[in-house]
Amino acid sequence: MTLLQMKYFIAVCESGSLTAASKSLFVTQPALSTAINQLEKSYNLRLFERKNHGLTLTKDGEFFYEKAKQLLNAYEILDKDLKDLAQSKYTIRIGVPPMIGSFLFPKIYSQYMQFHPDAKFEIWEEGSLTIRKKIQNKTLDIGFSILNDNANEHYEKEDILETELLYCVSRDNPISKKESLIIEDIKNESIIMLREGFFQNQLINKMYQEVQADPKIILISSQLSVIRNFVKMNAGGAFLMKELVDINDDSIVGISFTNKLTLKIGLIWQKEAQLHLGALDFINFLRDFKQV
Repeated sequence: MTLLQMKYFIAVCESGSLTAASKSLFVTQPALSTAINQLEKSYNLRLFERKNHGLTLTKDGEFFYEKAKQLLNAYEILDKDLKDLAQSKYTIRIGVPPMIGSFLFPKIYSQYMQFHPDAKFEIWEEGSLTIRKKIQNKTLDIGFSILNDNANEHYEKEDILETELLYCVSRDNPISKKESLIIEDIKNESIIMLREGFFQNQLINKMYQEVQADPKIILISSQLSVIRNFVKMNAGGAFLMKELVDINDDSIVGISFTNKLTLKIGLIWQKEAQLHLGALDFINFLRDFKQV
């Protein structure tokens, strides 16, 4: 089995036919067909059902497709890392949740780049839960994450700061007059939620479960600008970190809960991971950054 055979196989799977795959790869159909036949003969497996209307993956083919994608992705990452290594440069693959990316990461990044002007970052904007998975499968080197439940996770971590999750509403919403909240105050309110993969969702859903209610979700988005605009329109409330409530913008009001929703934010990476020098240098810089 070769990388080229895997690449051809994946292209056929995702294109749905030899014709489409050959066009996207700029190779002939016989070359694709030969590569796939060789794969099947090597392992005595049938990867496709060949029908008049095209190709359909067998169960063995579906298994191989998922594994081949992982291997090809790992190869591409390794290839990129080796090229960087040859040039004494490292691409730091880092996960950054949107809220953290809007107020914390830019400060860290700008200071880091003052001392490391040649540094290269590949930023993945994901929720904390998704970032953890990508670190575990080594798609990411490091990532910012909410650490409230970190005791149950197998990661190395560096604490950065604590913040608070506020319930944010339009100034026109009667709830904006309250000094603090309990979950009963908002259990019937329209809610704008972050998409799946964000730790905050677990925290919010747990609060609603305690009062035997479900959040009345009207919108799911990971775009902070969209969430803010819907809040300003008084379409619903949203849970945002306190740093995202602009004191100079009185159109949105952030309200604390009586029992404050404290969030711990930090940087995580895989336990016993062999991180490249670029990632290790960023971790060391972050330790100094906290002391500034």
